Amino acid sequence: MVNPELGYHAGRSPQWGIQGTGLGATVGPGKQVFYVDAAHANASDYHDGTESFAPLATLQALIDRTAAIAAGTGTRQPYLKENDTVYIMSDLTESVVTGDTTDMPAHVNIVGMYSDEWSPAWATDAVGSPCLTLRALGWTVQGIKFLPGSAAAGIKLELVAASDYNASRATIKNCEFDGAYTGFYGIEFYGAPYDVKIIGCEFRELTAAGNAYAIIITNTSFAHPYMCKIIDNLFWENENHVGSFDQLRCFNTCLFKGNIFHEGSGIAATNKLDMRGGASGNNIVTGNVFCGDYSNAGGYYANVATPGNWVGNFAEDVAALQVADNGLTVAIPA
Repeated sequence: MVNPELGYHAGRSPQWGIQGTGLGATVGPGKQVFYVDAAHANASDYHDGTESFAPLATLQALIDRTAAIAAGTGTRQPYLKENDTVYIMSDLTESVVTGDTTDMPAHVNIVGMYSDEWSPAWATDAVGSPCLTLRALGWTVQGIKFLPGSAAAGIKLELVAASDYNASRATIKNCEFDGAYTGFYGIEFYGAPYDVKIIGCEFRELTAAGNAYAIIITNTSFAHPYMCKIIDNLFWENENHVGSFDQLRCFNTCLFKGNIFHEGSGIAATNKLDMRGGASGNNIVTGNVFCGDYSNAGGYYANVATPGNWVGNFAEDVAALQVADNGLTVAIPA
């Protein structure tokens, strides 16, 4: 149709930016959009990255550009600002580390474009490095299939005492973590990131080294992850679903709701939901589906000191004293 103010024929297909004006792509007032598309014939880290036909080749280049601006060692623009969005347009193979809260803006969105069950896929370029290490506040990651290596996580969330690393308030939603029978961790909590939301994700075939976990806490030297929400996720065919490898660490005052903890067929999960570590606890565990034996022997553990609330889950183990005849849990597993 004709726009009388701008004097051009606008197309009918959806488009980022304002056609005919030369203005950059935005989501909402003043928010930038960047494109990373390693498969694009014109991909280059020398591009601005704000046009889909001239995308960046790597996400790390954009993060490094942003960190250099904050450090006063670079002038390259455009760079990431709060509430910007980065679209991942095709498969990635890189180990990306964000800057910390002093050199990275809060609330950046990383979104898989054209995502389906298999694409875009994000693999690490080194088995000992996470696909993505988050050290900045409040980032959102969605619509991406992560392929963790055999010695690291798909996403590592860091909050370290006496540092500026703080991945708290992260949201990870509608992602898949596929270990393909070699992956180590899906999501790793290192330190005590708080108010993290993990929503609608799938964790599968994480089996490496006998200590693989879909979601794991590996460091609680100064606190435990606090007020996190783990909601509507599917855990199956993993060596372990949720817990810590040494049973010394725990989620603290967190919500687990609407998740499915599968017993496993090809791979029988050892620890399905393990909250026994540390002195923290008080977690709310409700509305989940617990497959297999609803007991400690079956891989379900409440925190010993402060077990919290495990009422109102669905368990197939109606023979257990902690499960009513209709399959609803009425007490913590024992």
